[in-house]
Amino acid sequence: MNIWIVCYISRKEMERKLLPLLILISCNNPFISNDCGCSINIYSNLPTDSNGVYLLEWNENLVMTYSHLFVNTECGLHTKVSWDSDYQFEIVEDQWISLINPSSMTNEQGEGTIVYGVWSPFIGETITLYGGYVDDCDNHFVDSVKVFVQ
Repeated sequence: MNIWIVCYISRKEMERKLLPLLILISCNNPFISNDCGCSINIYSNLPTDSNGVYLLEWNENLVMTYSHLFVNTECGLHTKVSWDSDYQFEIVEDQWISLINPSSMTNEQGEGTIVYGVWSPFIGETITLYGGYVDDCDNHFVDSVKVFVQ
């Protein structure tokens, strides 16, 4: 019985000291901002249609037509941006690949670039390309653009 009382007192004392500490370092701490000042903006240098969809002109002289996307995170050096697309292409039987490279890194200004490409079956299709990352404050950022292959 004496052991239980000692444990109870210790627990109560621990709660008294730990509770303020847990509040101070928790993610929902009102005294610490979870805003690292980061954001995400994905864009292209391709022309757009009236709906803001980028227009990629198919190059008949190539097996695959390539272009670039650009990203601005305002998060500084070495932010890893992950990329994906809503379509994949079967290169050989049962081997599918995304239309965009899987990741890129930003420079000192928080800017980066990535290459994507399409094959002839995508002519006439609108593809969506996604980019995202998690900043040092554990905020998740995602943006996307649409590209029509003509």
